[in-house]
Amino acid sequence: MPPQIYRSQPNEPQPRIYSDAMNSTLGFQRVYVVYSASDPSSLENFKSIAVLLDIDARYIEQTSIERANTLQRQHAYLANPVEIAELDTHARIYAHMARHDIQSALIIQSSVDMELDIKLRMASALGDIPDPYDMLFVGRHYAEPTEPQVQEMMTFLRQTNSSDPSAQMQRVWAKREFASRKTRVYLSSFPSGISAYAIGRQMARRLHHRLRVRMTVDKHDLDFILADVAMVGLSIAYSMSPSPIAAYTTRHGSDNQLLTHSALHVMSLRQDDPAMLSPYKDWASMWA
Repeated sequence: MPPQIYRSQPNEPQPRIYSDAMNSTLGFQRVYVVYSASDPSSLENFKSIAVLLDIDARYIEQTSIERANTLQRQHAYLANPVEIAELDTHARIYAHMARHDIQSALIIQSSVDMELDIKLRMASALGDIPDPYDMLFVGRHYAEPTEPQVQEMMTFLRQTNSSDPSAQMQRVWAKREFASRKTRVYLSSFPSGISAYAIGRQMARRLHHRLRVRMTVDKHDLDFILADVAMVGLSIAYSMSPSPIAAYTTRHGSDNQLLTHSALHVMSLRQDDPAMLSPYKDWASMWA
């Protein structure tokens, strides 16, 4: 059984882990952007977004596969080298936060797109989120069972999946309303496919001390581990709905996600308009 990552105790200091969401770090003390040396276009795209939206980020190169292979041999990590590379990269970020007493940070993959009004969305979310909390999932690939309006929308899409003109018109309006729904935060159940998440000081310190130990007894990737500690109640985690950050790739046949006003699209850095896409990767067939 993997070692637990314990949640904060009631008497543990719990400072609010964000500031003004309209600032250049989206309401957090630091923004870290993880990039791969093998994908320079994603990094350049993100830097263009950062200039457009006035985002101040620290760029962290992802651990190479060669280095991950070495770590696997040295420490007997159980995950595969690709997953070890990701785990090691984020472990280095947690270590940096712990050393420099960073109160809060937003960690983003460079291969993303985001809403033009992300600062307004973050202000709405951070103004409503309860204290204390450990993590806030900002970009997700998949819907969650506890996400507001999701179950109702899934049922509606299935019921109106026909060629009837009246049903099709209902779907058009329902999808527009769902895509433009007000930003909300909710207690996360099992977030999956995380491309952007915020983490507080206490949680970063706990992960800094325990993540590498868990890697020697658990073969799962970072995505699963963060979701797992939220699901079993070892962290207080919330998610944003809708997600203002979405994974983006130029690969042929990729399943990119909906954004109502894409930063990359407005700069002509992507050809497809994500306003026409499904909000989650597993909704593509229902949304069509």
